[in-house]
Order: sequence, then structure tokens, then C-alpha cells
Amino acid sequence: MRESYIYFATLKKFMEPLIEEFIKIPFYRERLESLDKAIQNSKKAFDEAGSFSFCKSCAESGINCCGEGLEWKLSPEEFFINLSLFALKGKAFEIDEHNVDNCLFLGKEGCLLELVPLFCRNFFCSNLSKFLGQKRLIFIQETMEEEAHLSFRLCEYLKNNLNLRGGLPWNTT
Repeated sequence: MRESYIYFATLKKFMEPLIEEFIKIPFYRERLESLDKAIQNSKKAFDEAGSFSFCKSCAESGINCCGEGLEWKLSPEEFFINLSLFALKGKAFEIDEHNVDNCLFLGKEGCLLELVPLFCRNFFCSNLSKFLGQKRLIFIQETMEEEAHLSFRLCEYLKNNLNLRGGLPWNTT
């Protein structure tokens, strides 16, 4: 079994009881709901610009930018936020332990995460950049600003109020 699967499955088990408590905190819940709206706006911008369909056609032809190991770009705080977003919507987040050649969070329809790591959000391969052109690329990046800002603020809030790094039974940094 893949090391990253074990890590994130264990982290998920540790975090799930904490998520229920944090979602009850008005400050956290309000910002989580705002972040969710910003994420949906970002997804809409990617869709309108044609990015999702472009990446899907690449993946169908065998080209995949989401390689094994990229799951390590997701911080514990971002993972907590993802689990919180799923819980907020009444959905379960499942990790596929059999996904061994790609990023652990890559599903059949793209990324399984709601809040994609900053590294991935800002990655535009040269072919996609050419396809989008400067105008659509700027449109996507400007739309993502709110998501990036809100996710950064929530991550900082969690670092100061949750102690994910020091509270775990193993080193996560």
C-alpha cells in the first residue's frame, strides 16, 4: 500500500471528529461557506475558459499532469478544509488506495478535492497556456484570487487554533 494513502487515510481518521466541532464555530463555518462560493466561481472560470475540457482531452489521450506524489503538495490544513467542505455538503470524502500511478486525489473526472493545493491551482502547462491565451489565463487567475485569499486565511486560522502539526501522533511537516 502506498505511503501517501496510509498517511492521508490516517490523517482523515484523526481529523473527522475535529471537523464536526469546527463546523459549529460561526467564524469557521462562515469563512468555509465563503470559500466554497469562491471555489465554485473559480471552477466556473476554468470551465468557461475551456480549461477543464482541454485537460480532459489530454488525459483521454494518455497525457496526465497529475503524477504520483503530487498529493504531498496538500498541507494538513488544506486537507482539513477539504474534509470540512465535504462535511458541510453532507458528503463523504473517499480516497482510492488503488490509484498508484497518479496523484492520490485524481479521480476519473479530475481532482477529487474541493480546495485544490495552491501548487496545482497555479499550474498551467505550456499547451494549456497556449490554448487559453493571455486574456483567458488572466481571467482564470483573477477569478482565483478570492479563493486563494480565503484559503490562506482559513489555513492560518487553523494553524493558530487547531495545532494539526503538533497535535498529531507523528511528524506531518
